[in-house]
Amino acid sequence: MLSLIGIIISLVLLIILAFKGFGLLLVTPVLAVLVALTSNMDIVEALTGPYMDSFVGFAQDYFLIFLFSAIFGKVIADSGAAASIAAGIMKVIGKKSRLAVIAATMIITAALTYGGVSLFVAIFVVMPIARPIFKEMDIPWPIFIGSFALGAATFTMTMLPGTPQIQNIIPMTHLGTSPTSGALIGLVATAVVIPFGLWWLNREDKKYQKKNIGYEETKGNVSADTEEKNHYPKFIISIFPSALLLILINIVQLNIELSLALSVIAALVLFYIYLEQPLQTFNTGAMNVAAPILNTCAVVGFGGVVASTQGFEVMRAALLDFPGHPLISFAVAINVMVGITGSASGGLGIALETLADDYSHVNSEALHRIGAISSGGLDSLPHSGAVVTLLTVSGTTHRVSYMPVFWMCVVGPLIALAVALIPAIFFY
Repeated sequence: MLSLIGIIISLVLLIILAFKGFGLLLVTPVLAVLVALTSNMDIVEALTGPYMDSFVGFAQDYFLIFLFSAIFGKVIADSGAAASIAAGIMKVIGKKSRLAVIAATMIITAALTYGGVSLFVAIFVVMPIARPIFKEMDIPWPIFIGSFALGAATFTMTMLPGTPQIQNIIPMTHLGTSPTSGALIGLVATAVVIPFGLWWLNREDKKYQKKNIGYEETKGNVSADTEEKNHYPKFIISIFPSALLLILINIVQLNIELSLALSVIAALVLFYIYLEQPLQTFNTGAMNVAAPILNTCAVVGFGGVVASTQGFEVMRAALLDFPGHPLISFAVAINVMVGITGSASGGLGIALETLADDYSHVNSEALHRIGAISSGGLDSLPHSGAVVTLLTVSGTTHRVSYMPVFWMCVVGPLIALAVALIPAIFFY
C-alpha cells in the first residue's frame, strides 16, 4: 500500500512541479527516488537500474526516428514548403467566417503533422501565419491553441491509419503490426474527435464574444513568433516529400527509419535552393531532437522505476481484472501510464513493454489502434512536456490557454476512444 501511495504522491508532485516550470530532466530522477523509498527499493539500484535502463532503452529504439523526423521538419519549415502548404489550404478555405478560420488552422496543422512534421516544428510554421489572421478577425488567441492542438495532437497523432507520428510507430515494434492497423477503429475515432473539437471551439469563441474578449486581450507574448519567408516553393512541389513519406511507410512498407531518411533527401534536393543556410538547417534540425527525446526518455525512466515497484504490480493486477472486454482494460492501462509519465510516446512504450504479453490473445490490429488512441488521452495533463512547450512557444500560459488543450487533447480523445472501442470489440 505504501508503494502505491508513493506512486500517487510522486505523480501529483510531477504535475505540480512541471506546472511551475521545473524541467523533466531535473524532477524525474528525484521523484524516482521518492518512488524507490516508498517501495523499499535501493535508491542507487533504482536509478542505475530501471531508471537508466528505460531511459537508454527508449533512446536506443527511437532516437533515429526522432532525429530524421526533426531534420525533415526543419527542412520543410526553413525552405518555406510548410508555409506554402498552409497558404494553399488557407486560399481554398478563406476567411469567410470565424469558424472557417478555426477549421483552416486545424486542417493546416493536420496536413503538416500527417505529412511527418512533428508538433514541435509545426507550431513554428503555423503560428506566424495564424497571428495576423486571428488579429484581423479578432479571434481570441486561446482558440488558436485549441485549433492547433486539435490538428496536431489528436487524429493525426494517434487515430488516422498510416500516420508517421511516433505514437503510431511504437506499437509496430511490440505487436508486429503495420502503420495502417485497425484502420476502421481509427477512422471512427477521427469521425468523433473532429466534430467534437470544432463544436467546442466554436462554442468557446462565442462565449468570448459575449464577454467582448478578443485577440488583443488574450494574445500573450507575440515576440515568441518567427518571421515569415517571402519566397516559397510551389504548393504541388511542397507536398511531395510528405506524400513520399506516407507512400514509403504505408504502400511500399519500407522501414520507418529508411523512409524518413529518403524523405529528408528528397526534401533537400527539392528545396535546397530555398534554404538560406542549408548546413545550419541540418545542424539545427539535428539539435532540435535533443529536448523532445531527452524529456521523453526522462519520463520513460521515471515510468520504468514505477513499473518495477510492488505498487505497480497491484495496479497491473487490478487492470487485468478490469470487468468487460480485455481491450477496455488495455485502454485504461495505457491511459494510466501516459498520465503518470505525461508523455504519449513514453507511456505507450512502457505500457506495451510491460503488458503486451498479457494481451497476446487479443487481435493485434485492435491492440495497435486502441493502444495508439489511448496514448493520446491523459498524456496532455498539465505536466506534459509537449503541453508546456506548446504554451511557452505560443507566448501564453496554462492559466489563459490550458483549457482548450484539455478539451481538445484529453476530453475529445477519451470520448473518441470510448466510441472506437465499439468497432474494435465487435469487428476485430
